[in-house]
Amino acid sequence: MTDQLPAPDVSVRNNDLSNAPGLPLILVVRNERPFLPDFLKHYRALGVKRFFILDDASDDGTPDYLLDQPDVCLLSSTSRYGDIPPEERRPGIVRNKGDLRMIHVWRTELMDRFCMNQWALQCDIDEFLLLPDGKTLSDVIARLEAEGANGAWAGMIDLYPRNIADLAIYPESGFTWPAAEWFFDGVRHFSLRAGKPPRHRYVGVRHRLDVAYAGKEDIGMKNRLKLRLLGARKAPSGTLVKPLIQKWRSGQAFYSSHRTTLALSHRILLPLLHYRYTPAMLRKLEWAPQAGGYSKGNKDYLRINAMLSKMREENASFLGPRSVPLTGWDSLEKTGNAVW
Repeated sequence: MTDQLPAPDVSVRNNDLSNAPGLPLILVVRNERPFLPDFLKHYRALGVKRFFILDDASDDGTPDYLLDQPDVCLLSSTSRYGDIPPEERRPGIVRNKGDLRMIHVWRTELMDRFCMNQWALQCDIDEFLLLPDGKTLSDVIARLEAEGANGAWAGMIDLYPRNIADLAIYPESGFTWPAAEWFFDGVRHFSLRAGKPPRHRYVGVRHRLDVAYAGKEDIGMKNRLKLRLLGARKAPSGTLVKPLIQKWRSGQAFYSSHRTTLALSHRILLPLLHYRYTPAMLRKLEWAPQAGGYSKGNKDYLRINAMLSKMREENASFLGPRSVPLTGWDSLEKTGNAVW
């Protein structure tokens, strides 16, 4: 387990909100300036009162923007996102130690430092929680406490525009739904299980696009049917569920970015809108594949870059046979991707 000591490489750069009241959110960012206004506005509206944001050496104006936000505690570190943590910083329970990076250690240590014995959120900058109309995070917490649950799972729903050309039309900032038109694959992605992480039931849009435009081999009809009927620990493109909101306690830890030691509710599934194919992603592809430090040797970014390049060559559409427009909570509940 974690020893609960403050992360020795992380310091408060501005506005220490450790003892301030209100629901906290933990976030690690690098060069995400376009997303920040929408992200902060979105989670403020849902009820987040304090943002603890660790900036990983951004050089695009991200720190300057955050310095002006009164509800943001800006953190900095002498380490980097992709650094390999020393042995004494690694929780003994953590799996997949071959790919363990500082980001995974930070996730535990920042929760220990700023969110102990509190309800708290942790997500990425391109992930926007969607709730039923009129509901806030206070309603989620009330539901979880009534159930006696430690937290709730969120299922990542990859969003995409209609056509590849739309990415050049969308503004670099302020492009999140409902400001712009977004689609998702309208089929059930996940199923909840008692005491265990949700099962994946769909190959996902990432796999669909990689097969069509990045030369990835399809899993075949037999495996598709098996995935739909029986489910799997992860989709062909990876694990797409994560513990979004938790009541953090002493001795807990993150196995990875997608699982912690806490057993979460099997009665609520929160849809996490994931803005994967955006103008911000195009900016990131200019530097991320060469920057190093990302999961599995940056393979994900290299594959996205190849896929989007091919789509631009063909002036292709993102739409597939099961694409549906995002119209709000109801469109996700109807397709089995939101359970309240």
